[in-house]
Amino acid sequence: MGCVQRDKDVGSVGSVGLDSWERPLWRETRVVCGVDEAGRGPLAGPVVAAAFAVLSPDSEVLELLSRVNDSKQLAEQQREELYQELTDEKFLHRTVWAVAESSAADIDACNILQASLSAMARAVEALKVPDQELHVLVDGCNRPPELLADGEKWTRMSQRDIEAAKNQRKLSQFFSKKSKSEKSELGEMETDDMKDMKDVDVKHVKRCRPKKVDAVIEGDGRVPSISAASIIAKVHRDRLMEGLDKEYPAYGFKAHKGYGTEAHMQAIREHGVCIEHRKSFAPIRQALEKQSDISAFGAATNATSATSSKPKKTPSKGTKKTGLKAKG
Repeated sequence: MGCVQRDKDVGSVGSVGLDSWERPLWRETRVVCGVDEAGRGPLAGPVVAAAFAVLSPDSEVLELLSRVNDSKQLAEQQREELYQELTDEKFLHRTVWAVAESSAADIDACNILQASLSAMARAVEALKVPDQELHVLVDGCNRPPELLADGEKWTRMSQRDIEAAKNQRKLSQFFSKKSKSEKSELGEMETDDMKDMKDVDVKHVKRCRPKKVDAVIEGDGRVPSISAASIIAKVHRDRLMEGLDKEYPAYGFKAHKGYGTEAHMQAIREHGVCIEHRKSFAPIRQALEKQSDISAFGAATNATSATSSKPKKTPSKGTKKTGLKAKG
């Protein structure tokens, strides 16, 4: 299905990665494009995908790609410096890159996996590279359905596996009653691939059909083009979260970038959720349920207080407390 994995000692980033991945593929296809995403795990903010491709592999471009790595393995300053180089206008017409986002609302409307794959497809489309000149390498084991022909398998799982996973999930939800102590502090994240399989529709209107699309296991640490995309996606998203921090200063988005840290969870407990929170994620959903319970309790308490605080009518002269009119 186009899911590639090679020996651990082959295809690491740097010059070895170029020799194992890009250079052989350049002999078959004019443009090799790496694709990765950032922000699948956070409780707030968008998921961002980036696509990066080399149009003219001269010595300066190759030297830059020999220094990239998986963004998660780099310090923040290293990511920033490489981002500046990867997006520098001096490489115009020699490299091309693009980013695309799926908002928290987009994620809630489908699921995090589908939202991520959709952003990846839109990032590739934004490169404006002719389809038949493009070989796309996607980090992970799933390929964006929008880039594939109808009926082409997009995930490493068979349809039977997908249905089995869905049924198992339903059975688990019905029979399994985990105690609170068995659950993690942040609840069950919506980032498990099998949990996300349910809503992915492969029958999209095709906007871009590359010559070939491969999913590369651990590609962000093995394929330089994917490493470059991972850096661009990560830095772009971090900057978006810093912007959201100014709009919603109570949550500390600049510090934790939307991840479920204790400080973030405490802010949610104190201030509730905002529009940038992913309401389909379990911790946010649970927080909303608590807010709803508290609001309902408060409304009921206020109603009771209002009723009990109404002054009692003093019976008028000649009238008994029963409300019956006195005789004579």
